[in-house]
Amino acid sequence: MKKTETGSTLHILEKLISFDTTSYRSNLDLIDYVCDYLASFDIPCKVLYNEEKNKANLLATIGDSSKPGILLSGHTDVVPIDGQNWTRDPFKLHIEDGKAFGRGTCDMKGFIASVLAAAPLFRNTDLSCPVHIALSYDEEVGCVGVRHLIDFLQETGTPVEACIIGEPSSLKPVTAHTGKHGFRCEFHGTPMHSSLAPGGVNAISYAAAVLAGINDLENKAKSMTIGDDRFEYPHPTINIGTIEGGKAVNIVAEHCAFEVECRYPPGGSPTFFTEALPALVEDVANRPMKDRNPAAGATCTETLSYPAFEGNFQSPAAVLARRLTGSNNDGAVNYGTEAGRFQTAGFSSVVCGPGDIAQAHQPDEFIALSQLEGCDRMLTTLARELSTQP
Repeated sequence: MKKTETGSTLHILEKLISFDTTSYRSNLDLIDYVCDYLASFDIPCKVLYNEEKNKANLLATIGDSSKPGILLSGHTDVVPIDGQNWTRDPFKLHIEDGKAFGRGTCDMKGFIASVLAAAPLFRNTDLSCPVHIALSYDEEVGCVGVRHLIDFLQETGTPVEACIIGEPSSLKPVTAHTGKHGFRCEFHGTPMHSSLAPGGVNAISYAAAVLAGINDLENKAKSMTIGDDRFEYPHPTINIGTIEGGKAVNIVAEHCAFEVECRYPPGGSPTFFTEALPALVEDVANRPMKDRNPAAGATCTETLSYPAFEGNFQSPAAVLARRLTGSNNDGAVNYGTEAGRFQTAGFSSVVCGPGDIAQAHQPDEFIALSQLEGCDRMLTTLARELSTQP
């Protein structure tokens, strides 16, 4: 790995990290930076805005777009730092002990930086097929933004031979991951002084009854294995991630809400949860609450979903990733990516990117410099493989 190439990747990563693209914020400053950077190499970009015009996907093509190409995909948003105990500025790149620290270094601006650093190499190579650079928004909140990018690829008839989704996989090809459904359950009771508690409808009490039912569903899920020992947990998993409610111990709780998710491996069915949860809320909370007071009640709303990813060891994308990395891995993981959406849309896909998923979403998030160097080598190998010159 040439020192200048590593430096270029780190310089770009430093810029990318400086943009606070937490999912509830805009990513347009980052998109503008990438457009300007690529324009300096005469690489055109297509910016695909969301309806509110405050976020955007980006698609850049290097080479003849009429031929089936290789798509390098990454998301630009990051998870919040709120409540995390960082020991350094999360939006300033910090290099120490062979690691690059900063929010998004691992998930997944490190991959994007490496791709952008390789862009001039692709531009100066006589490519046998095009290389597409695809950047999305709102991956962290349900793989939302990439849907519009995929729609654009399909509407324009852009041929794609293989998609490499550069999520952190330690540069080992991953051909399967879980899908996810997320829900928000809200409970509305009737507040009153706690000395008169029997006369009120306590939102927290009914939420607790539903939570007990969810714990039962979680135990049921453990027996719903799919027989794929590549997964650490080869069955659906349930997590109650947030809960809020109540004002004071001497007030009957008027409100309570929690968020819960169910992840499921390919071949498994999420319907045991997506059908059972709304019924549970209705039977255990909404109907009994309304029976006590028509003003009370409970709701269950699906907030996000994305499909499981079931690739193929012999697919064009997986074969390409193994060739580029030298790894014969055929992994399956319990986290989710945009690969499920690309694969469902008919694009051969594989997850393969630098970094360890254990570092993602953590305080003092980092990526090993050796992983960035490995990703740079992978992309250099791709350029060499696609070159028409001997």
